[in-house]
Amino acid sequence: MAEVSTLARPYAQAIFNLAQSNNTLKLWSDTLALFKEVTANESMIELINNPDISDEQVIGVIADVCQDGLDEQGKNFLYVAAENGRLEIIPVIAESFEAMRAEEEGSIKAQVISAYAVNATQKKSIASALKKKLGREVTITTQTDKSLLGGVIIRAGDMVIDGSVKTQLEKISHSLLS
Repeated sequence: MAEVSTLARPYAQAIFNLAQSNNTLKLWSDTLALFKEVTANESMIELINNPDISDEQVIGVIADVCQDGLDEQGKNFLYVAAENGRLEIIPVIAESFEAMRAEEEGSIKAQVISAYAVNATQKKSIASALKKKLGREVTITTQTDKSLLGGVIIRAGDMVIDGSVKTQLEKISHSLLS
């Protein structure tokens, strides 16, 4: 079976092209974020994968949940995704769309995972260094993971910088055992 991101990319590209031509990138970002949240819900995943529930019924439930966040184009997207058995990959479609939008707007989202909370000054410093390295505006999100012991892991697009103490200790341990 094809990689999920490979299946999602054409849908994201089609929506991106439509949104660009209609100047509705922000609207589609919001719509896809809503669809992503709804379709990533465990109960909704069960509903989508239930062979006794028709696509129309699933779309009806999604439409009921989304209510005001769903326009005619959004509904059409749901029908196309359902018709092609792609409702379950909507979260990946949304992520792919956001990556295309960020690329178009010259920005990138970076995730900083650290053992301790990152303060505003550190976030600004990391964003500045990444902007210099990547040549794009950087939006930082943070997450704490005590298992790292110290240091940080930074993910921005395909780039991963692992400066965690945990990884450094694993490297030292591996080299001592080799």
